[in-house]
Amino acid sequence: MQKAFAQQPPKNLANSDDYIKIVKYYRYLNPDSALFYVKQGLAQAEEAGNELGKAALLNQYGMIEDNATRYRESREKYLQAEAIYREKGDEKGLASTIVRLGVVEKRKGNYDKALAYFMEALSISERNKDMLGMLEGRVVFAEAYFSLGEYENALSNLRIAEAIDKQIPLSNLSLNMYINFGYVYTKTGEYDKAIAYIKNGLSKSNKVEFNGLRISLMVQLGTAYFKSGKNAEAIRIYKQALNFTKEINNVLREQSTLIELSEVYKNHQPDSALFFLNQALSIAEKHKMYRQQITVLDKLGDLYKAKGNLAKALAFREQRSELAEQVFYKDMMKQVSSLESAYELEKSKAQLNELTVESKEQEIVYYTILSIAIGIFLVLIITLVYYFRSKHLNKLLRKANEELEESNDIKDKFFSIIAHDIRSPLVSTISILSLINDKELDERTQQELVTKLMLHCDSSLEILDKLLKWGQMQIKGVRLNTSEFNPLPNINRNLALLQEAAEQKQIDISIDVPGDITLNADSDHFDFVIRNLVANAIKFTKSNGKIALKAEAFGKNKVRFEVKDNGVGISQARIEKLFELSATGTKGTNSEEGTSLGLIICREFVLANEGELEVESSEGEGTTFSFTMKGFIKKIA
Repeated sequence: MQKAFAQQPPKNLANSDDYIKIVKYYRYLNPDSALFYVKQGLAQAEEAGNELGKAALLNQYGMIEDNATRYRESREKYLQAEAIYREKGDEKGLASTIVRLGVVEKRKGNYDKALAYFMEALSISERNKDMLGMLEGRVVFAEAYFSLGEYENALSNLRIAEAIDKQIPLSNLSLNMYINFGYVYTKTGEYDKAIAYIKNGLSKSNKVEFNGLRISLMVQLGTAYFKSGKNAEAIRIYKQALNFTKEINNVLREQSTLIELSEVYKNHQPDSALFFLNQALSIAEKHKMYRQQITVLDKLGDLYKAKGNLAKALAFREQRSELAEQVFYKDMMKQVSSLESAYELEKSKAQLNELTVESKEQEIVYYTILSIAIGIFLVLIITLVYYFRSKHLNKLLRKANEELEESNDIKDKFFSIIAHDIRSPLVSTISILSLINDKELDERTQQELVTKLMLHCDSSLEILDKLLKWGQMQIKGVRLNTSEFNPLPNINRNLALLQEAAEQKQIDISIDVPGDITLNADSDHFDFVIRNLVANAIKFTKSNGKIALKAEAFGKNKVRFEVKDNGVGISQARIEKLFELSATGTKGTNSEEGTSLGLIICREFVLANEGELEVESSEGEGTTFSFTMKGFIKKIA
């Protein structure tokens, strides 16, 4: 193992960032020093009027209290930080603080509240596309589900976290993710997977700022070996972790590592277990880690009881009870002090009420003057209201005129489509029928004309169908009939309708859609969108081309579908007006007829299902249409 170097505290404390660095340095090493610097930093931020710096320091203050299991005090600090972030509109800081509030509730056993906090934090991060915040949200979700024993849900969130982590630089959250993979796989007995993930995390933790997490990874690796029955490997890793804690002078993790090491020896070498527990007790006593002392005293009592030394077991239990009573009494005194302060506050309020009654006459004069001022102010407000109301009405009138002009444009385009895209095929149809009616044509020529006639009729019917659907939408709006369904059968059914057109051009269509995806959308709308996008891809792809249809779940209950071809592509100028009624239709690679109405309707249907429709294209290289709808990966029972 490479030589470790302890993280050094900053020498100059000029601003809140410097105080946060020194607090982080002392948070596990010496909590009392961390408290001293966080209070000093808060005073400096208050004096400088640095509200965001104050919020960040309150977060650190909350973590110190959280580590000491003073959850009530911890929650108060986080709530103060939350209020500042909300006031300042700092959503990144807000999401991070809400996560910490959720962690406090999780440690108190309030998992419903914890999950609600985590969901709110994740929603904020997703809204702001904050990848680091999204990673943190998924990691804490996994921790909560692990605590609840819902290991499949924990793994599901960790896999999403892993996908996010690949897109951003390495952070402490990345290492927390590997630790959590180790937790879950160790718990489910998949030790090889646990060891693989932890070793991957260890290989990335060779930075000074990751020293604490490196120890946690080593301890978890030791636990995985121990649970899998590889005691010798477990002892080797635990001792490496122990030496590392001593090198970087991290007493809190040294004490916890000694406890973990004692567990390996507990059953077959109890004297060795006692040796490590006594070391852990000595550290806890020296650094006044009262709650850690209680844990060690509990384990010493259990070990001596197992050895049959009931006298020593009883002595340690009594020492544990006495210490627990002192800690509990200390917390109780704080609550009593808080109640006394509340009493004094109420007493002060009562005295203030008495003074208020005595000054009633002065208030009458004050309120008389205030009433006159308010009257003048109200007159001014009424004048302003009428002014802005008139301004608003003028704005609405301009908007109505613009909408009327847009409506006229739509009407003109509608009749243009009828005149050109329906009238032209009908004229051609009449001409072809006239030729067929001519008895002088040979049978082969007649057959070719009949085939051409069928194509004209199909094109006219398709355009007419889209016009009717679009016109119906303009009058009645888009109607939704939402249900849960597996999209794969719908996709296969719609592709079957387009198979003949694809075969005529020898186009290969590949499908990569997971079978466990479930959509929560209108099935008919989905069919129309898939059918139109694939039909367009066939239309604008040359012979022997390729079309790929893919789907994947992402984010919070969303599924993205993608139709990609290697066809002729679309120019940037046309893409900008592709979803407008003013867009002109273009012919396919085999002169297939079409209008832009199909894409307009597709977009309306996707938006109605609370999704998005996007297009990417390069001329001569192909086009990719992608759209989203509500959906999820169906859990296996």
